[in-house]
Amino acid sequence: MKGNDRNEDDRSESQDTDGRVSDVDTGDNDGVGDLGDSLYARKRRELLKLARSLTDLGASALIDIPRIVVIGAQSSKLSTLSKIINVPRDSGTCTRCPMECTILTTEFKWSCSISLRVVEDGREGEPNLYPFSPKLTTPGDVELWIRRAQAAVLCPHLSRASFTSMSYDDLKAIADHTSDPAVLKFTQSVVVIDIEDPRGADLSFVDLPGLVQNEDEDVILMVQNMVKDYIQRESTVILVTLPATEDLENQQALRFAKDADPAGLRTIGVVTKPDGLDVGASGKRDSWLNIFRGDVPRHHLQKGYYCVRLPSDQERHRGVSRQGIERTSQSFFSKTSPWKDIRPSRLGVANLVRDISALLMSIIEQAIPKMREAAAKQLAICLLDLEKLPPRLTADSDATAEVVRCIFQLSESFQQIVLGRSEDKTLVRRCRRIFAFFEKAIRDTAPDFRPVPSLTDSNGPVTIRDDFHEAVAVDIDIGDELLEDVEFVPSTRKPLTLREVTRVIRETTGWELPHHIPYEAKERLLGQSMEHWPSAARACFELLAKDLKGCVLKELEKHFGRFPALEQHARQLVLSLLEQHIQRSQDQLKRAVERESAPYGTQNVDYFETMRNRWLARYKEVRNARTNGAARPSLPGAVYLHIHHEREQEALRRTREQEALRALENLGITNLVGNDLYRLISGNFYEDELLVMADVRAYFDIAYKRYADDIPEEIKNMLLIHFAGALQDHLVDGLLRAPDSAQRLEKLVEEDPKIKRERARLQDRRRRLQEIHARLDNLRM
Repeated sequence: MKGNDRNEDDRSESQDTDGRVSDVDTGDNDGVGDLGDSLYARKRRELLKLARSLTDLGASALIDIPRIVVIGAQSSKLSTLSKIINVPRDSGTCTRCPMECTILTTEFKWSCSISLRVVEDGREGEPNLYPFSPKLTTPGDVELWIRRAQAAVLCPHLSRASFTSMSYDDLKAIADHTSDPAVLKFTQSVVVIDIEDPRGADLSFVDLPGLVQNEDEDVILMVQNMVKDYIQRESTVILVTLPATEDLENQQALRFAKDADPAGLRTIGVVTKPDGLDVGASGKRDSWLNIFRGDVPRHHLQKGYYCVRLPSDQERHRGVSRQGIERTSQSFFSKTSPWKDIRPSRLGVANLVRDISALLMSIIEQAIPKMREAAAKQLAICLLDLEKLPPRLTADSDATAEVVRCIFQLSESFQQIVLGRSEDKTLVRRCRRIFAFFEKAIRDTAPDFRPVPSLTDSNGPVTIRDDFHEAVAVDIDIGDELLEDVEFVPSTRKPLTLREVTRVIRETTGWELPHHIPYEAKERLLGQSMEHWPSAARACFELLAKDLKGCVLKELEKHFGRFPALEQHARQLVLSLLEQHIQRSQDQLKRAVERESAPYGTQNVDYFETMRNRWLARYKEVRNARTNGAARPSLPGAVYLHIHHEREQEALRRTREQEALRALENLGITNLVGNDLYRLISGNFYEDELLVMADVRAYFDIAYKRYADDIPEEIKNMLLIHFAGALQDHLVDGLLRAPDSAQRLEKLVEEDPKIKRERARLQDRRRRLQEIHARLDNLRM
């Protein structure tokens, strides 16, 4: 890596009033030469400013912006950075938030500004940048202001302005989390330090909190996750500080760097505290020499290692000048093993800063095409988001016109939804599924007649399938919890045999003449099948009313949501109208349900006779098959008879047939076979019961189709369509024709503060993205 050489001896030192020595040059412009004025230097500064602008915009969460990130143990990392800028160094003080430092060369005097990039809940991708310090012109003021800034982000419950006048002692007390639980131990909010230095290097880096060990587990994990998140991007250069006194295998920061950069392509090792190696540490000295020479493959880094010697606390407090510290470092490296055997360009802070500055510029320059593409993409998204917002209200906006527009848009949109003419057909599809489910539930209440004397007779069980009607596919989505949880009618039906029908006839017979079947018998059997129809209709109605309410409120929010007060007022009007239509529709529904109660009747006599004859033939066929002992072949459309014979039962039947045939032979009646015996049974056996079954089932077929069609149509017309048609007039009456409506609307038509803030945020974002996009397009390297 190459960088511009600088005359370190020309730099001056400044000292704080409390004895602290500043490590940043003053605003003197002597000896700058061409560094700050060259075309290349200006382009480098422009690159850094662009990267910084994207970061301030929150683009780092969306695109890969090149940067240098410093990680390591707390003590080793802090001392490394203290050569570049002032950072807190008192005992017990540590970096507890990310510190982003940008140093730009300038032709003007030295200055520094400190800002806070606060990560707030719900705005994680786009932090808020708040100016914090005034423009500082004395390097000795930087350390105190950094302390103030860090305390401000650690105490989000306190006003940021209150920290700007605090002393060292005040800050130490107020940022103590042991005395105030609201104080954060660490935070992801960033202290942003911008330095303009006539003798500085163009450099930008992020100094992360040091990895901690002796803390609560959640704090340790928070810092670790912060480090991992910062170093995962491919364009991030990882600067790992490594105390010379410790083995590399024990360096947690280096392990994290290897996890993020397994090939070691973007990691730089910075060895600190080289003067901590005592005379007897020959093994460690040899180990470091081999590592710097690249002879240890497991610790190889493509960009290599650097070693820096930093001033001790005693040197700082004695006020040793920077030139003196630099001479002491050079003397130490030239005389001390193993550093005297390492290339000088890899030793000292000046070489480190020069090389990483040049490296960062190279990476940013290579990333310009991707940054340009990312900025264009973000600008397009921003413009699209602005278009989605409602038009901005002005002082000349007419409140009444705005309300009229909202009412008409809502009523038109909602009518199209109810009529199934909008793109969103969710409500219509939902209604159709509920109606189909309702139809199936009513159909399943059909009387389950079994034309056999008993379900436990010797010939086994019998099942009759209704194949007179085509099966109807019920469009019910799997996982439709609202339908799965609703039971329109009980799921079980009780089979009715011939004997049970006989019992009903006997119980309802009064003074009728023989062979007369009471109407009450048929009425009772029909009532048993239809007793749950009213509750099924109510369940269907309630489901649709709930869906209708959710749909209209969703549309109301869509068209009135920008005016919260107006939306709330309109919501009350809409719910009031809906309640009226629900009550009116329930009355209509009740009358429709009552039409299917006794006395039962129909004008569709032809269909009734057709179905009666079909069912009667079918029931007789089953009855005859059972009484004759064998199933006869079925004609097309006939009943499907499933009779299960056990071998023992069949053998017993044949034995009894043989006994009967022998008894008839003794009487002189011969030439008979087993099937001839069943001809002795009267063909009119259970004839009345079969007629009742056929009449009841035929009428059920007419009634269930009528009911399953009438109820959904009543709900659709009275509840959905009539409500949608009345919505516009009701809102016009409630909002525009009320007394003092004009004055009241002026108060109601006040834009939602959230929309105002969102528009302002997007407009500011658009302005900054347009500027960044233009500067990227105009940049020529």
